[in-house]
Amino acid sequence: MADQSRGRGRGFALFKDFKKTLTADSQSSCQSSTKEIPGPSVPPSVPSSIVSAATGMPSTSIGGRGRIAAMMLSKMHQQTREVQFSPASDVSPSAPTVGAGRGMKLFQNLKAQMAQSQPRVGTEVKQITEKMAESTISSVQSSTIPKNKYFREIKETPPVVRKGESGRPCEVTANFIRLNFEEDHVFEYEVRYNPEQDYKSLCFKLLNEHDQYFKTRTFDGTTLYVPHMLPEEAMNLVSTNPYDNSKVQVIINFRRTRRLSEMIHIYNVLFKHIMKDLQLVRFGRQYFSEHSAIQIPQHKLEVWPGYVTAVDEYEGGLMLTLDSTHRVLRTQTVISLIKETVQCEGANWKRALTDKLVGSSVMTTYNKKMFRVDSIDDTMTPRSTFQKTENDKSSEISFIDYYKNNYGIHIMDWEQPLLISRATKRLPGSEKTTDFMICLVPELCQLTGLTDDQRNNFRLMKDVATYTRITPNQRHSAFKKYIQNVMSNEMAKNRLTGWGLSIAAETVDLTARTLPPEPLYFGNNVKVAGKDNADWNGEVARNAVMQAVDILRWVVLFTDRDKNVTTDFIDTLKRCAPPMGVNVSSPQLVRLPNDRTDTYVAALRKFSIDNLQLVVAVCPTARDDRYSAIKRICCVDSPVPSQVVNARTIMNSQKIRSITQKILLQMNCKLGGTLWSISVPLKSAMVIGIDSYHDASRKKRSVCAFVASYNQMMTHWYSKVVLQERGQEIVDSLKSCFVDALKHYLRVNGRLPDRIIIYRDGVGDGQLKLLQDYEIPQMQICFSVLGAAYQPALTYIVVQKRINTRIFMKTRNGFENPNPGTVLDHCITRRDWYDFLIVSQKVNQGTVTPTHYVVIHDSSGMTADQCQRLTYKLCHLYYNWPGTVRVPAPCQYAHKLAYLVGQSIHQPPSDALTDKLFFL
Repeated sequence: MADQSRGRGRGFALFKDFKKTLTADSQSSCQSSTKEIPGPSVPPSVPSSIVSAATGMPSTSIGGRGRIAAMMLSKMHQQTREVQFSPASDVSPSAPTVGAGRGMKLFQNLKAQMAQSQPRVGTEVKQITEKMAESTISSVQSSTIPKNKYFREIKETPPVVRKGESGRPCEVTANFIRLNFEEDHVFEYEVRYNPEQDYKSLCFKLLNEHDQYFKTRTFDGTTLYVPHMLPEEAMNLVSTNPYDNSKVQVIINFRRTRRLSEMIHIYNVLFKHIMKDLQLVRFGRQYFSEHSAIQIPQHKLEVWPGYVTAVDEYEGGLMLTLDSTHRVLRTQTVISLIKETVQCEGANWKRALTDKLVGSSVMTTYNKKMFRVDSIDDTMTPRSTFQKTENDKSSEISFIDYYKNNYGIHIMDWEQPLLISRATKRLPGSEKTTDFMICLVPELCQLTGLTDDQRNNFRLMKDVATYTRITPNQRHSAFKKYIQNVMSNEMAKNRLTGWGLSIAAETVDLTARTLPPEPLYFGNNVKVAGKDNADWNGEVARNAVMQAVDILRWVVLFTDRDKNVTTDFIDTLKRCAPPMGVNVSSPQLVRLPNDRTDTYVAALRKFSIDNLQLVVAVCPTARDDRYSAIKRICCVDSPVPSQVVNARTIMNSQKIRSITQKILLQMNCKLGGTLWSISVPLKSAMVIGIDSYHDASRKKRSVCAFVASYNQMMTHWYSKVVLQERGQEIVDSLKSCFVDALKHYLRVNGRLPDRIIIYRDGVGDGQLKLLQDYEIPQMQICFSVLGAAYQPALTYIVVQKRINTRIFMKTRNGFENPNPGTVLDHCITRRDWYDFLIVSQKVNQGTVTPTHYVVIHDSSGMTADQCQRLTYKLCHLYYNWPGTVRVPAPCQYAHKLAYLVGQSIHQPPSDALTDKLFFL
């Protein structure tokens, strides 16, 4: 035990008590953060052990040695708001051999440090408080600004410019239109109603009664923007409800003054109103012309042409993105579909109807609104009643009377079941969301979109494509027509001039670059020069594959009716194999008595997978349940590469050779072979592709696929799949995939890669900053698992393919699709991100859509040219298509794998298949 009379053990007690004081002081300072901080010379409360040490009296506390306390304090050298700790050398005792008096020395040094640091902290807090006071807007009268209101300010910093130089220049135009504006102030007001109004259309009508105060305005239902200050009498207005003649008080509160150039939100709301001025119908974020609908009577369809617009600030300034789009509607009503289903299915009508309707979208014919059907309620009919609140009085009203009174519609069938659509909305003035259950009358709903049967109808899809897949010339003409419509419409024109805006008469002209075609390398040292159209379908059939895998131990499953087709297929396969450099032996044939799913499953379970390279199943028809069962056994239960062949595709004797060649190429890839390669200049690099699939059948789960290269030519791929619950951070799952891929690379190559390039698909604009701030640092932590000194260069690129950007190449005949390899990296790229656009594929119909790449992190030092060239090169390495694809090969592989797992397997594949492209 320590001798208290000689000062032993007081240092540790001093440390414990001081730690308690520090905690108590930090809590009290948080509680009094709004008060002035005086900065005292001593702490407000001093423990008895510290007092005894300072006065030389013996302490009643017992602890360890003062030397240990000094060492522990020396580690706590970080600053706090109240106390700043100095290095341990400042508080260590001068006479280490003497035990007495060290606690007093320690306390005196700490007291001196606190006396020096606290006045300075008080000064800093005072300066911060003054700055906060200067930035406060005292003129805002309303304190009820919604928290979810987002204001985009155009930054004063220069835009991010990263341009490449390689390639042949070409003149192009894009679907971007410049907006010119005269800088002015915008006055923002909040509009409230007493009593509160639930319908946005009614809010507009109530405000429109007072047009004399704000002839030029932008209003979205709650926020009002005007280019001038409103007079005092416009703050409290009284309107009349046109439906029941009741009086409604309209309260307008001033919020803030902003510059016009800062308010991107205003422009987007403004163009929404312009769309209404042009009498276009809104579906989601797109607007369609009902009057220009194209009828396809033979299929009971109609196509509505429309536009999608977005205003944003780009590298080249403020521009409007304008794209033409189409919506396919069925002229059939839901009630007619119900009657057809009841007639065909009888007692099972509800199950059949649920399969057809649930998850689809319908349009209400009386107000042109889109709703998603979530269920069918046959216990409710138009006779059913619901609660309706009117003049603060609640009353029961039937659907029949509601539609008759409000829309003048007489419902004919009073016994039809109702459709249920569920929605979650945030009501004005409330931070919590409210669940709504919307009841729809089938008689008043029109079917939209196409069914699976309609999509499989080749003739129907060809007729629809005639109107939806428009050429670059037709699309550009639609843009010019839109501009002319805006300028010729008085209301739309007045909206623009009222805000001092003008729209350019033409789309923006640009200079793009077309990268040189990439040469391809096949087996037997054959080099094939690249083509402008980036297509090598003929060369694949004529040349041997780069790396062949002999098919020696394989089995073929077939039914009695497909015996001849299967025999022809095997014979053709053997004839096609030698020119491709593949040796194929005779397979083991398994004849099945019928084509039932459980028959295929039972046959597959009999085989010893250890002795098999490949399983081929010839199925008479395409059935999802049978395909899923075969893939589940071959990918999860008994892992072996598998090939499912539809007998109908190999029945045509004229096409069987070309189809068999493609199947053989797929089989070679699934066994670990390589079809072709290109020149990749990077040494010791790993390329990763990430994509996700949202499982519609299991609404709460999604599938994330991770594919990584593990050889220098980037032709061999390691894959992992993660199924995750709703709300789970995707990065937590990706870290384990990342480490497993690096370990596999180490096993194969004997070293770790020096450079890692990640292509991440399925990320929206709102998640870019989150990836940059959170996911990339988490990825970098994974490197330390493989060694403290391992720090490879990391490049993280987000791939966005669902975009509205279009690029047209100028020619003598007007406009055409640009050639594959066309790069655009200026003017219409993002202002605050390092990004570029690449047209990497050739399309034979319609207009090509470029792919948008955003480089959110790059520590490799790659130039813009190198990054763009590598990205385009990787578009050549997808082995399911003898040409370039829209996204880099690892992304396309990840998409294919995620789709297979999400659509058919519903669980992670076996680890035995991770180093093969079994999912092609």
